[in-house]
Amino acid sequence: MQIQTLVKPPSIIQLRDVFQHPATLLGAMLLGGWVGTLAPDRAGQLAALAALYLSLIQMAAFPFVILAVYFGLQRLPSEPGSGRRLAQVAGTSLLAMLLCAIVGVIVASVFGAGSGLSAQQTATLGRLALRSDSQFSMSMHDDDPAPQPLDVHMLVPDNLFGVLAYGSVPAVLIGVLCFGAAVAVQDPQRSAQLNGIFEGAYRALESLVHRFNILLPAAAFVLAAAATATAGMDAILLLGSFLLSFFVAGALVCAAAIGVICWRLKTTPWPVMLALREPITVCLFSPAAVAAVPGFIQGMSVRLGFSRGLVELVSPIAPVFIKAGEAMFFAVLAVFVANIYHQPLQIGDIALICLLSWACALWSVGIAGVKSVILGGFVLGAMGLPLEAVLPAFMLVEVLCEGPRNLLSFLISSALIALVAEGLYIHNEQVSEVWHPSTLKLVFTRKQALFVFLLLLFALFTVFCAGIGYGLRHAL
Repeated sequence: MQIQTLVKPPSIIQLRDVFQHPATLLGAMLLGGWVGTLAPDRAGQLAALAALYLSLIQMAAFPFVILAVYFGLQRLPSEPGSGRRLAQVAGTSLLAMLLCAIVGVIVASVFGAGSGLSAQQTATLGRLALRSDSQFSMSMHDDDPAPQPLDVHMLVPDNLFGVLAYGSVPAVLIGVLCFGAAVAVQDPQRSAQLNGIFEGAYRALESLVHRFNILLPAAAFVLAAAATATAGMDAILLLGSFLLSFFVAGALVCAAAIGVICWRLKTTPWPVMLALREPITVCLFSPAAVAAVPGFIQGMSVRLGFSRGLVELVSPIAPVFIKAGEAMFFAVLAVFVANIYHQPLQIGDIALICLLSWACALWSVGIAGVKSVILGGFVLGAMGLPLEAVLPAFMLVEVLCEGPRNLLSFLISSALIALVAEGLYIHNEQVSEVWHPSTLKLVFTRKQALFVFLLLLFALFTVFCAGIGYGLRHAL
């Protein structure tokens, strides 16, 4: 009798998997933080490199987000009860933002964020806020008109082409929602050619975003170096209790969101973590939240089996409209500043912090980066606490909170998708959609090819002559 032995072939480790492994990215971030601490005078150069990567990733990711929302609207009408599900997502997202503010207040109170600072540490914090080389300036008198609670022009576009070129992100998404909904109600035969053109661009941009994400270790290194070089270890250590409270509160909410997904799929957290490992890693270490959108769409629809139309519609707009991280940030900030000034918080104060943090998070739609920190002054102003004394220091370390804030928005939106997905076809191994690329062939005759070649030579010669003329003019 012949016995066959089955030898398992060795697993092939791809270079992309090594670069995007959380251990690699964490090591690059720690190394970058160490380099930024040793070379604080290189903050400008490091910030320029970080801005270069941010521009590259947004160049591909932002059009991808627009097309993802468009295709989500095309696929969603085929799902049963799509309007009701979207209304449920919108309503529960508001509730989730309020819950994030409540969790932030509880965790900050338990950890005593801002309490226990000595007189020397308080003086050091004041010197950080008043140091002259800060890149932020603040006017002490009212030069600009007071901001309006709701800027309609920032949210509702009046020109679709104009807002695609120069508009803010919320206005662009609202314009795409209106345009996609109008196309979705048309005859499919009339919009088939347009969808075919968009499909090719959609797949190309998805591939381009994945390729740019290979550079994520370098981006994590540069961002960490720029953050520590700009802020300095003094600001990070003095605000350590704030950062610890915010990170712990964010981790608790993220764990609850993953638990909701596991409950819907009736599985353990490990398969869900494996399916979402790549987008979670990208979200934490990338300076642009939109870089994680393709990974979340792939993980939630293809790997976990949720409705692709619902995922493509909700995941791209989550970091723009679901400001759960901002609500938690404002709540922890209020508790931190109250403890610095030794002001005890009563039950009414805690309720006021939660409600105002939720309202300021809604107000921060369309405001990104350090500008969103200024909205925390509305929460503190209602309690009689000044924000100006510590605002510059918080602006220095705000970049450290950007990744967890974006991750909260994505995971909460994923949990909301899981909550409203009851009745839809869900399975663990959904087959990805087959895409057949189309080939564009250009046929030229010999005369046409020769004519094009001569035009190209003439164009190059014209540019060459223009360069010589420009040089001679400056030389004379």
